[in-house]
Amino acid sequence: MDSPHTDEKNTTLTEQERKQVSPTPHLFFLPNKMQKTPQSLIATGVSSQTGRIERVEALQKENRLLRKQLIDVQTKMSRMMASVQLLSDSVAKTLDDTASGEGDERQRDRAERVNGKTGSDEQIVDESALQSIDLEAFDPSILDFDAPFSSSSVTASTTENSLSSELINVSGTSPLYSQIPNIWSHEYQMGMQPYLTAINATAESSLVLGKDYSFTNSPFSDHIQLLQRMLKNKLNTLGFVPEGHNPVQSVYQPVLMVLSMFNSMTRPDVMAWYAKTRFYHIIELTAWQLYPSSATFNKLHPRYRPTTAQLENPHPGIIDWIPFPTIRDRLIQLHSANPHIDQIFCDAVTGYVVEALMSDLVLGAPQITVYVRVTDLINTMSSATSESENTIAMLPAPDISTLFSSPAYARAAFNKLNMDKGAGYYKIDPAFFEKYPELWDQASDVTATGMPLKPKYQKILTYPKPLDSSTVETYRSFIDFSLDAANTISMSP
Repeated sequence: MDSPHTDEKNTTLTEQERKQVSPTPHLFFLPNKMQKTPQSLIATGVSSQTGRIERVEALQKENRLLRKQLIDVQTKMSRMMASVQLLSDSVAKTLDDTASGEGDERQRDRAERVNGKTGSDEQIVDESALQSIDLEAFDPSILDFDAPFSSSSVTASTTENSLSSELINVSGTSPLYSQIPNIWSHEYQMGMQPYLTAINATAESSLVLGKDYSFTNSPFSDHIQLLQRMLKNKLNTLGFVPEGHNPVQSVYQPVLMVLSMFNSMTRPDVMAWYAKTRFYHIIELTAWQLYPSSATFNKLHPRYRPTTAQLENPHPGIIDWIPFPTIRDRLIQLHSANPHIDQIFCDAVTGYVVEALMSDLVLGAPQITVYVRVTDLINTMSSATSESENTIAMLPAPDISTLFSSPAYARAAFNKLNMDKGAGYYKIDPAFFEKYPELWDQASDVTATGMPLKPKYQKILTYPKPLDSSTVETYRSFIDFSLDAANTISMSP
């Protein structure tokens, strides 16, 4: 008979054997698991990382789209607010005029129209708030016409909305873009401090490149600055001393020659504008900038006298050419570093208008206030042939189409509106402030009132291409030749 102890021992041995044998499979398979685990973890990690990157990229794309939508909404709201404010001011001005009770027939008629009645019980809206005409005595079809006026600068966008043209000058960007990437492209940083930062970087770049001129966000200003420096250096070389042995008036002739050469070379389409308007203010402004004195300052047109912001803050020189101080100050504050500052300047000049009564310009038209762009009449006048230049026409024109297609009628309107009498007669087309609402100042009286009287197509003035070595050499040669010749001829017996 077996002893129970023996059974227990066998049982114990069996249990030990089982414990010894049991781990063996685990030890056998463990190395394989250890070999597979890192690969699995790496694959899982890569997949997880890729998923996170894709989610981040998707969120970034969504944020960019949302930001763009917010900017668009903000821009549209700003323009809408500016338009509403302009309309409100126009109505308020009309109410003030009618409340003054000056008693003339035109104001009595206006008061009746504001009250909603005329002598014939016609419903008429105040002319300063008119956007369209609805009068039984006036055929509104005369406002819709196809004038045979066209321009190479016109695009499809101007056909659809000629009041707020988005034409961009095709002269190209500044060469500085390739030297200092994105220096002028941050349109959300366009004020005075970013301008100073960029100008300092531009000066350093010019030194590195070995150039005696700079490339900034304003090619227009680069040309002006270079020409002023060249002209003054040449005058100093010739011993020119204003208010010394040279009269101050003698500086205006060389300034005129240089500016005429500049516009003829870089903006030939603008020469007709200067010739017709006799806009001499820029000559006087440049002379004062070259030789600041009481004599040159007193010759400045009041609208061109510098403001505190102009005197204290570096800014693109082209801003000084705008004859509206409030617009200049806001451009300096908000757009000094704007890469499209030259386009803003051209839009402003293109938007110079003069107010008039429509009945004075167009036969059978009502006595409502309208405004006409200076460039529109000049473009029509410039299309005249040598035979038609002496043709005389008497206003009012038969219709709007004739006014903007006949050089004779355009010339008559141009003279009647005193468009050749200087900046004092000019105001700004409200469309300019619709495009740039941040430049509008409700305290300023520079915005035209009434409704626009315009051709179907409107031309936008151009600005210069960026400087290049060939243009710089041409400038230098012209200044040397013209001033040396003038000096030699004046000194010869």
